[in-house]
Amino acid sequence: MRTERLYNDDPYLTEFHAEVVEILPYEDKCGIVLNRTAFYPAGGGQPYDMGYINDKKIYEVIEKDGELLHIIDEQLSSSEVIGYVDWGRRFDFMQQHTGQHILSACFEKLFNGSTDSFHMGKDIVSIEINIGSFSISDAERIENMANDIIYSNLPVITRVVTGEEIRSLPLRKMPTVTENIRIVAIRDVDYSPCGGTHVRTTGEVGMIKIKSWEKCKGGIRFAFVCGNRAIKDYSKGNSIIQTLCEKFSVRDSEIVGAIDKMLLDLKNTERQLNNVTHELIKSEAANIIREQPTAGGIRIIKRIYESRNINDIKLLAQYLTQTPGTIALLACKNDNAQVIFARSEDINIDMNGIFKAVLPVIDGKGGGNSRTAQGGGVRADRLEEFMNNAGDMIISK
Repeated sequence: MRTERLYNDDPYLTEFHAEVVEILPYEDKCGIVLNRTAFYPAGGGQPYDMGYINDKKIYEVIEKDGELLHIIDEQLSSSEVIGYVDWGRRFDFMQQHTGQHILSACFEKLFNGSTDSFHMGKDIVSIEINIGSFSISDAERIENMANDIIYSNLPVITRVVTGEEIRSLPLRKMPTVTENIRIVAIRDVDYSPCGGTHVRTTGEVGMIKIKSWEKCKGGIRFAFVCGNRAIKDYSKGNSIIQTLCEKFSVRDSEIVGAIDKMLLDLKNTERQLNNVTHELIKSEAANIIREQPTAGGIRIIKRIYESRNINDIKLLAQYLTQTPGTIALLACKNDNAQVIFARSEDINIDMNGIFKAVLPVIDGKGGGNSRTAQGGGVRADRLEEFMNNAGDMIISK
């Protein structure tokens, strides 16, 4: 290891001087090894820092074979460089990471739930906690406890300890290394081995807000935001609420009631529309039956509809085949072809067999049983040929 890691001692350092130790090829870019760096590499659930070395943009910082590689897209012209860390990105990660330590400690204290994994994304931080259930009231308890710790503005101390010191500390989890063990400590709250960057005091975390949770293998996965992310999230949520207030002409405390009423009205309207649709299609089926002549005691109804809802067509087939001696070959011609074949109970013809026999014409898929078959195909341009072939097969039987 040839790089002094400045971020361990001062995560607030954003500009530093360094010397280039080596330049290594990395995919289609260059991996720069420096004698000292303030850029944090990806690891421990925390993403890498970004910024510049001189005027070269850093695309990634990784640790490979014990070396820190600063990935840039072209060679450097000087062996002495200045590094500039993207402070906005760095401080965001510091807020989220310290917030995660606080939240994990609260889960352990209130629910005896250990943190199984931690992931920091661009917009959301997630942790998996080894507990079986969780509720809205539980979220309120956790958030209150976590934010009380933040408002207490406790010091966040990082230091390297010996193996003997480790045994005297109330660690939330055991370290995965045996030397250079770095501990992040929040007095009376949390003591954890961690190599990430953290704020100086809990007050700098700002606030913690749990956004959602869901069951996962071994526990529950929580999504949360801290600090500036929480402020942005509140601003976004407040904007949505204000927009809804304007649209419904209500106060924010009345929005849920207004939405419930709208959904109930919509459900009633859909029920009424469904009843009307059924009556109209039933009437349509009766007219078709009345106008369609029979041949040899069987009525073959063959129709192709342009841009019609397939569910309406299925209902039409259902009403048509309630009349004895009726076969319905119905199709919708939209972007693709959608088809349903059906017959009344008194006719002994395998509709599924006929359907599958003619499906290749429209390059289609589907199936059913002897009475009803349905499916679709991509060759809507050959739908008329498809329907004629099916009609011919039925006549021949």
